[in-house]
Amino acid sequence: RIIGLTEKLPMLHNELVGHDDMLEAVTESLKRKGTLSKLKAQIRAEIFHTLEDKTVTMPSKPKEVYLACELIREFMSKNQLENTLSVFMEESGQPSQVFVDREFVCGELGVNPVESNEDIPIIVLLIRHLMKLSKGNSES
Repeated sequence: RIIGLTEKLPMLHNELVGHDDMLEAVTESLKRKGTLSKLKAQIRAEIFHTLEDKTVTMPSKPKEVYLACELIREFMSKNQLENTLSVFMEESGQPSQVFVDREFVCGELGVNPVESNEDIPIIVLLIRHLMKLSKGNSES
């Protein structure tokens, strides 16, 4: 039996090395396609779903925190970061089915929703505004 095993060891080693090469090739392919990061995000989201206890109530947050979370949610949604958004919604405790109206958020932040392009996330509009202010202050 030992003689038979020693004869098979090189064959087993080659087979295992072949699996490593195949695993590496599949991993690289998934990375190039962007699938690997999506799968990792889905796994994280599922872990949070599994660990989440709906009977525990989240502590109330200041209004600013809800607005910041809504800005981030809208940004991720408009940039199609759905898996990342799923994890974010779970971790932040934001209600996943209830979204704050864009006009309300704009009003709370002093952004004119009529002048803003619906395709541009509010957080990008705020950054543009702050950059203009900063540029204007540096010219003074």
